[in-house]
Amino acid sequence: MSGPHRRSVVLALVGLRCSGKTTVGRALAERTGADFVDLDQVVASRTGLRSAGEVIEACGLERFRDLEEQALVDVLASAECPMVLATGGGVVERSASRERLGLEATVAWLRAPLALLRQRMAGDQGTSRPIITAGDEDEFISLERQRAPLLEALADEVVEVEGRDPGELAALLDGLW
Repeated sequence: MSGPHRRSVVLALVGLRCSGKTTVGRALAERTGADFVDLDQVVASRTGLRSAGEVIEACGLERFRDLEEQALVDVLASAECPMVLATGGGVVERSASRERLGLEATVAWLRAPLALLRQRMAGDQGTSRPIITAGDEDEFISLERQRAPLLEALADEVVEVEGRDPGELAALLDGLW
């Protein structure tokens, strides 16, 4: 965990794909009695599709980012009681989304080494998750290099996920907001 954080009704979990945002978010919400919102699912439900991956496939990545940005605005505006928000891995790519998260949420970066993320992604084959790369190792490394500085700048807390199960991570995050 990193340094001091601000108080907010929303604890937003950010990180790369397969870092555990949804799994840890659900565990944290259950532990604390907070509401849980998965931003990718909000976007998918608004389009009538099943997953963020289907939205990207049907609408393209730029349209998905537009929908994601609007969903983020709406979710944050509607938060009245403690909420754990699992964001999509690419939410940090839009400056407006980073600004909104920075102003309206306490942000925790679930940071995992690339080897762990690749291992988890290998187990994800056939799921409806968004495809972030064509499977090319260099492309995946490039994506991590692009997003890591954005995540670092945004995060109020940095939580290392390697070697910790979702319950342990939820316990570490408990009480941040």
